[in-house]
Amino acid sequence: MLLKISKVIENLMVVFVFVLIGCAPTIQFVVLRDVPENPSFVVLPANDRLSEAGYANRIERALIASGVKVVRRPALKEIKTVQPVGQARNARLPKTTVTSESSYELADIHADYIVQTYRTSRQVKISKKETGEILTVLVVPEYDFDPDVLMPVQKQIISDTLLHMGILNIK
Repeated sequence: MLLKISKVIENLMVVFVFVLIGCAPTIQFVVLRDVPENPSFVVLPANDRLSEAGYANRIERALIASGVKVVRRPALKEIKTVQPVGQARNARLPKTTVTSESSYELADIHADYIVQTYRTSRQVKISKKETGEILTVLVVPEYDFDPDVLMPVQKQIISDTLLHMGILNIK
C-alpha cells in the first residue's frame, strides 16, 4: 500500500513538472542573415522613458522582420544649462536653476532613413535622413498587456508601407 502511494506521488510530481515546463515563457526573437545593406533604418524613441524605448524596440523588431537593415540608435546627448535666478529674498531658495535637454546628433546617425516613434499616440514617423523630408506618419497599434500579440500586425503595417513607398522590394 505504501509503495502504491509513493508511486502515485511520483507520478503527480512528474505531471507537475511537465505542467511547469509547458507554462514557461518562451523567448521570441527575429534574426535575418541576408539583409541588404541599403536601405538602412534607425529607430529613435520620442524620449528616454523606458516605455518609449520599449515601443521603439518593438518597431525595430517589426522592421527587421520586414527584411530591412536596422542600425543601432546613437547615444542621447544631454545638455545641462545653469542659469542664475537673480536676487532671492529667502536664503533657502536656490540662486540658480538647472535645465536639461536631451537630443540625438544627426551626424551620429548612420542610416538612410530615420524612424521616430511616439508611444502615447502610437505614431511612427519615417523620414529620409539625407533631405529631412518626412515621408509618412503611421499609426502602429500596441497593447500594454502583451506587446507580442500585435507583432504580426505591426510587421504587416510597416512592410506594406515600405512596399507602397518603394523602399522595400520583395523578390
